Amino acid sequence: MKDDDIAKLFARLAEHFKDADDNTHRMFAMLVKTTLRFRDMLIEKTGIPLTVGETQKALDAFMEVLKKRRIPPNLDKNVHDLLILWLEELRTTLHH
Repeated sequence: MKDDDIAKLFARLAEHFKDADDNTHRMFAMLVKTTLRFRDMLIEKTGIPLTVGETQKALDAFMEVLKKRRIPPNLDKNVHDLLILWLEELRTTLHH
């Protein structure tokens, strides 16, 4: 996997949100920043990077949490861990 594959995924997604409000842009930026930080931590800790597929699954799970207010069952570890990081960042942002 190339280092910038996840960044390219988010760049493609950003096209869909280019006309969104400032709050949506801030949330999107948080998702990108947190994902890249998580990817780098995985590489440092395990030598195995986060994949684009895992990122896409985490995004799907994130959308489900926003809609249904529950974490989907049976997520892979990396997907679950990234989702939890996003939710923690979102909670921190909303409470500050």
